[in-house]
Amino acid sequence: MGVAINLALPLYYLREGLEPAMIGIITSGSSMAYLISPFAFRNVHKKIGMKKSFLISVCGFLLIMVVFQISLNPWLVYFLMIAEGILLGLYWPILMTTISVVSNSPHLRENDTLKDKLMNHYSLAWNIGGIVSFIIGTILLYIVDDINIMFGLALIYAILLFVCALLFEEPKSEVNNNKEPLIVNEKSQLDLKRENIRFPIYLPIIFTSFFSFFLGAVSFAYPVKSEALGFALFTNYLFSFFRMGMQTLSISQNMKLDIKLFKRLIPISLIILLAFFIFMGFNVNIIFFGVLLSVFGFFVAFLYSFSFKLFIFRNMSENTSKYSIYFETMIGVGFFLAPIITGFIASFSVNFSFFFMALVATALLVFFLALKHKISTD
Repeated sequence: MGVAINLALPLYYLREGLEPAMIGIITSGSSMAYLISPFAFRNVHKKIGMKKSFLISVCGFLLIMVVFQISLNPWLVYFLMIAEGILLGLYWPILMTTISVVSNSPHLRENDTLKDKLMNHYSLAWNIGGIVSFIIGTILLYIVDDINIMFGLALIYAILLFVCALLFEEPKSEVNNNKEPLIVNEKSQLDLKRENIRFPIYLPIIFTSFFSFFLGAVSFAYPVKSEALGFALFTNYLFSFFRMGMQTLSISQNMKLDIKLFKRLIPISLIILLAFFIFMGFNVNIIFFGVLLSVFGFFVAFLYSFSFKLFIFRNMSENTSKYSIYFETMIGVGFFLAPIITGFIASFSVNFSFFFMALVATALLVFFLALKHKISTD
């Protein structure tokens, strides 16, 4: 549902003649609210139950999608996006808590294979959901060149989500209410425990925020350039499918790598991202865009995997889960700032927005090379 809407909104407003700067502000509403909503709602399910909390968020999503069918007034949509970000702060913690409870149930607690299977299915589910949504969007927009069809598709997703919420069963097992549950793959835990890693905490914080910033900026800037060049609507969803598919593949493989190898791979990935931004600014060939966005998806995932593993290590070393909250918050910060900054620059020149990202990638590369020695592994 999010994939269908988040790409459809900028494409719709571009065709309505809105300035990219205004579109960036509108689409940032959800991320802005999500900066605080997980903190605000993290204990709601303990008071009213998981199923009720889940139903409240899902009913809210359904109502928002219904309103989208009636009006797409920019300021109305902005407030609806804020409402969506608030509801996401209730929705995601419920899913994470549910998986924690199930993992802690008697038939799973001592079975690492089943727990690994559950975690892998969860990670794949939300990625595959996005990939499938991009595929369906590509097919529909190839047949009917009208972006409004994606809002109808999002409503169908919301109805299906509501049905799933009605079938949701309250988990029976108990979790420790004093701490937020930490969800990690068991194999990753063992791999990290073998490494005696020391690093400044601001390092994964910065890399997480820049990962989401790059992802959000490209997801906003490319549709703007696509419309300026007159490309067909369906190509936006097709190339997003390529990008997310390669991103998912990369993350699944990167989780097997150790931190020592990441120290060598991060500079390489940043150099490739730097080159990607420059080529995106100059390129006008539609086939090259498909190739470039696939490359971007694969290498931007290194930033995600690197910061994720460092946060998980810090959680385990201090026997806490507070750094997982830092991780989610910094992802929200990047996605919040990306459309605003990119939209403002794209109002003057969309190519400059890519060149600006190249400068940011250069700064991040210099920052990492200067501080790489502070990451020690034994």
